Amino acid sequence: MKVIIIHTLLNNTTYRLIYSSIFTCIVILFQPIYGQKVSTQDTTRTRVSFHNSDSSKFHRDTIPEQDIDVSPLDIEQGRGIFILSADRMLQLRILGSIRTSINYTDQDMPDHQTFNPYEIPTTVNTRSPNYFAGLQQTRLGIEVTRRTKSKGDVFIRFEGDFKNSSNTLRIRHAYGQIGRVLVGQTWSLMNNVNYQPAIVSLDGPACGSGLRTPQIRYSKSINQNMSWAAAVEYSIPDLDVPDSINVTLLQVIPNFSGRYSYYKKGISFRVSVVITRISGKTFTDDISYAFGYAGSFAGSMKLKKNNELFFGLFLGKATSHFMDLFNGKSQDMAYNQFSNKFEALDSYAGYIAYEKSLPKNLSTSITFGIAAITNKDFQPEEDYSYSYNALLNLFWQPVKGARVGIEFANGQRFDIGSYRGIANRLSILIYYDF
Repeated sequence: MKVIIIHTLLNNTTYRLIYSSIFTCIVILFQPIYGQKVSTQDTTRTRVSFHNSDSSKFHRDTIPEQDIDVSPLDIEQGRGIFILSADRMLQLRILGSIRTSINYTDQDMPDHQTFNPYEIPTTVNTRSPNYFAGLQQTRLGIEVTRRTKSKGDVFIRFEGDFKNSSNTLRIRHAYGQIGRVLVGQTWSLMNNVNYQPAIVSLDGPACGSGLRTPQIRYSKSINQNMSWAAAVEYSIPDLDVPDSINVTLLQVIPNFSGRYSYYKKGISFRVSVVITRISGKTFTDDISYAFGYAGSFAGSMKLKKNNELFFGLFLGKATSHFMDLFNGKSQDMAYNQFSNKFEALDSYAGYIAYEKSLPKNLSTSITFGIAAITNKDFQPEEDYSYSYNALLNLFWQPVKGARVGIEFANGQRFDIGSYRGIANRLSILIYYDF
């Protein structure tokens, strides 16, 4: 019986990828020349070098440098293996991260990778504690930079993890960029991942926006303190179509988004907007349209040395799916069974966070977020009204590239009627970026 189980695991694609990643990580850790330039050349006429090599002269990750979108738990830019061509006109970066998440929740919630207060049960009288451990956040990726004689650098990035229902590879980022133009999938211009502290829970506070969309983007720096960007994005409208009606959702017109960013020593912020049009076709093949819009404001302030304050606000109409809390929850619109029409729902959210760096490579943060839906008179009492979450995090970096995070999360969900639920979770995240 044990032989059969082991054989099944080894033949699972996800586990084979994770085992190979761990092996690669071990090889790098014990590589005697780590951190030193290697000038040997093989038959493919490439040069292998590590992170303090000439690769630093190449363009780093995506978008103009001052407007770069970086989540606090992204793989660090200096990590990975860099392979340079003999003429030093091409660079290949191989990167990855082995990540283990462990948590215990006093109430069973569907998503074990993030603490989403929307998912807290409100109509049950008994509690169902749950323990979880998984490797779904493990990441693998490549970046290619090719220099051209007159058009600048061509940059290509692919990164995936295993956070989906089947534990197979899921695309996080897949795009190419030349100059100011980007095409592919990456952070939406509505994201606020730049303005959050390091948080174990993937989605962070209520009002967190980490949506990644297929898009065509143009970015431009105004000066050293300001920049703007505009994009045509694709996102799937999020509403619940009853079985009793025959409606097919369509995306006839894409989303149009824009962003203004300001950066200065001690303070930075960004203002983002998006306009969307939700389309649906009925059984008569008639197409109906409804407009939606959203705006967000997020930023950070350096209070004192090693202290930083983060904040974010969001408001929208028929666009709740841009927030991680509501994504996949069918809260863009609600169906009115009395008028046989869909009506757009307004959404509001905000968060505030404080982070402090401590000695011994430690940092701590406290975050509070709240999100609400403006409900309609025809909605039932057990439908969502508002929720909050409070997150207390402590991170430690034992060695370069490795981090250990511990989080205590508390949240409550309130429905339209008297239903409400509360949950607590203790989580640990351990990872190494190789």
